Amino acid sequence: MKDELNYPILTLYYTFFIIFIINQSVIVQMKPEYEKILEKPDRSFTAKTVVRSSRPFLSQAWHFHPEIEICLTKKSSGRRFTGNQISDYQENDLVMFGSNLPHGFTTDVFSSQVVIQLNADFLGKEFIDSPELKDIKGLFYQAQHGLEFNGPAKKKAVKIIEKLLISKGMNQLLYLMKLLNVLAQADDVKWICSEEYALDLNVGQLGRIGIVYKHIMDNFNRDVSIKEISDKLNISEAAFYKFIKKQTKKTYTQIINEFRINYAAKLLMGSDKTIAQISFECGYNHPSYFNRKFKEIMNKTPQAFRSHFASQIIQ
Repeated sequence: MKDELNYPILTLYYTFFIIFIINQSVIVQMKPEYEKILEKPDRSFTAKTVVRSSRPFLSQAWHFHPEIEICLTKKSSGRRFTGNQISDYQENDLVMFGSNLPHGFTTDVFSSQVVIQLNADFLGKEFIDSPELKDIKGLFYQAQHGLEFNGPAKKKAVKIIEKLLISKGMNQLLYLMKLLNVLAQADDVKWICSEEYALDLNVGQLGRIGIVYKHIMDNFNRDVSIKEISDKLNISEAAFYKFIKKQTKKTYTQIINEFRINYAAKLLMGSDKTIAQISFECGYNHPSYFNRKFKEIMNKTPQAFRSHFASQIIQ
């Protein structure tokens, strides 16, 4: 009789255990997609509000990138996947993901999240190595595990993030530094992933797309053939086309053009080179084609873009 009473309970425990194992194996087996974050030419970091009607599948969300990310959920609830951990998340969830740490949020409801992304040396290696920033540098190191913030520090951080979003230029940068300082001093913060997972994390384990982007970044100002880059991955050209489309949802040509135009925009703002010179330096043999692609991506012609930037400086 006693065994009969325990049987349903044991069955329930077993069912929960199986569900837990399945959830964990999803994270282990599903390779995250490499997400290339294109910074705006006039910014050293990105800060934006991301709105989605829903994102129910992990396959839509599971990704990684070299940039450190701070994410504040303004409205939503669901499951947060970070490295080898699965957690529930609610509104006002504030987390930080280290460089190349796989992560993603799934939800069946409307979602609004503030996302801030930056490289560890976004203001230069010498700057981040300065003694005054040792706590922030330590924060970046701790973020390898994924960090969840609560308590008074989170309340301060949320207020700073709200101001950061509506600021521009130097004011926005100052709010970012203030935010990083508050997070670095936080007492109520916990690691999301285990130390073993964080120490074992490396770009080589996260897929081949990083190799593609690095090669493009190093060679975008010349013609990079499909054969040249597919050989690096030891796959055929046809397989490469499918691979790059599946991983990035873009064509190889689109990716090359985005890198070139992003670099061109920086030259337009930071040099007195002619548009024709910049066109050739970015890998375009015909200035007319460069003009067309620049307008397509930046919504302005190169000349209009340069004039707009110059007028902002004068103001």
